[in-house]
Amino acid sequence: MTGYRFSLRLTIFALLLLLGSTVAFPQTVIRDNSPIKKDKEYYVTEGMRFFNLKENDRAKEAFLKVIELDPENDAAYYYLSNISLDSNDIVSGEMLLQKAIEIDSTNYWYQSLMARICLSTNRAKEAIAIYEKLIGQYPKKTEIYYNLANLYVAEEDIDKSREVLDKIEKIGGVTESIVMAKFNLFRMSHDMEGALNYLQRANRELGSPRVEAVIGDLYTDRYNDSLAIVHYNKALELEPGYAPAIYGVVEIHRRKGNYKEFFSTITPLMANPQVIPQMKSEYLGQLLQLQHFVQKNRFQLDTLMDTFVATHPADTSAGYLASAYFAQTGEENKANAILKDMAERYPESPTIRTQYLSYLYYREDWESLAKEAEKSLAKEPDNKDFIQLLGIAQFQSDRNSEAIETYRKLEEIALRDKDTANLLTAYSVIGDLSHETGNNKQAYAYYKKALKVNPGYNPVLNNYAYFLALENKSLKQAYNMSLKTIESEPDNPTYLDTFAWILFLMEKPVEAKTHLKHAMLYGGKESAAILDHYAEVLYALKEYDLAFIYWDQADAKDPSLGIKEKSAARKRELKAKSTK
Repeated sequence: MTGYRFSLRLTIFALLLLLGSTVAFPQTVIRDNSPIKKDKEYYVTEGMRFFNLKENDRAKEAFLKVIELDPENDAAYYYLSNISLDSNDIVSGEMLLQKAIEIDSTNYWYQSLMARICLSTNRAKEAIAIYEKLIGQYPKKTEIYYNLANLYVAEEDIDKSREVLDKIEKIGGVTESIVMAKFNLFRMSHDMEGALNYLQRANRELGSPRVEAVIGDLYTDRYNDSLAIVHYNKALELEPGYAPAIYGVVEIHRRKGNYKEFFSTITPLMANPQVIPQMKSEYLGQLLQLQHFVQKNRFQLDTLMDTFVATHPADTSAGYLASAYFAQTGEENKANAILKDMAERYPESPTIRTQYLSYLYYREDWESLAKEAEKSLAKEPDNKDFIQLLGIAQFQSDRNSEAIETYRKLEEIALRDKDTANLLTAYSVIGDLSHETGNNKQAYAYYKKALKVNPGYNPVLNNYAYFLALENKSLKQAYNMSLKTIESEPDNPTYLDTFAWILFLMEKPVEAKTHLKHAMLYGGKESAAILDHYAEVLYALKEYDLAFIYWDQADAKDPSLGIKEKSAARKRELKAKSTK
């Protein structure tokens, strides 16, 4: 049938917003009728207790009482500032904190919080000034130096950032984090020769497998594989099994076509449960994009994937990657087994179950899809994705009445949730299914509901129009609906076919031919039904030879339509006319 389409790190303050309001310091007085005398220390203790319990309203009340008793209590202003920031009131938070700093300008925590507020409100230069002041007050607190170095990087001041890192190094000595931070500065300056020389010099003192592996990567980038291997091996001497170094060696073997060495090196890595699976997935994912490599090494890759999954059976990144690989290489049973195991291992995860159900849909395993969708709905009866997948499986298994009831469940939930997208789906699919069961009255009723939700929904406009045309009734209404579809999608062959067929039924074969010729240019030749309609129009226009050519093409596309018999009958009909 044609003309018809089934419708199936800075801190948390980086998240705060500047509210831009003028805030006066709160003067609320707490009414306390308790006979027990409560002094400032009592309210400080209570405020701290409630603050730590995250009961901010009660903490605020206590700290306001502290300020009432001691207006110069800097700690109370500090905690009130934190409470305001927790509620996204940055203006109040900053004003309260500024009051605390006015009282005690040497407090590290007050200054540090003010710097973070400046960062959250895009005032990097103010934050830098605060950290530079803090360094003068706390010259051995390396945390300040790191924050300042990062800010200089953000401001693209590489020289100042390097000066700060040099100061950290003088305080605590050479560390891996300082070396890698300086390395990144070389990269930002595009000085890779300087970077390499620096890493080699620093690592004579440090002895870090990470640094050795990075040096190996730099030589790999220069295609100096022999020196790269030397440094990867140094990394492995310092830390046997160091994954980045192994990956470096593996990649050199792959690039040089030494596949025996490649697989003998990477297989133990995949079998090592201490190496994080996400790192393995990322590398293998890049590997699988190399089609020639995959085609040439299918057997070894199959074994590698089996090893990966067996080593990390509970890891979803391993499962998804391996199942995708096996599905793409035609081993669908393996892919299915992995996804099924994941669904059974994590039964409370709708995402994992949806992945499994989607795979069954891809395989067109309708029986298993229906069974597994029902199991999923037993756990989540209102999951709309599960409902739709069950309905599709029922429809594809010729269980149309059951599919209608399934989509009525979707209709009910969508109405409850005011979910117009799923409501539209439910209405349109129930309409299609009703037509499939021969209940056109119900089909048209649901199509009308769908068009109330979205008057320009082409699948419904098309199907409604086409089914009216099949009954050869309300052709003007069908014409108007079909016209909307080709105006919005002028190159859609299905919609063009519907419109052309309506024109043909309205005894406008010349116009019908024009639209069918257009449909042919955009895929219509792949549809037996469209070819059949074109032949009918040509026959009506007495282009008999061309009509029979298209009927032959239609029959070759789908012999089940009975086009061969119809064509033969038309030939007899013509012969009879010619003998009269």
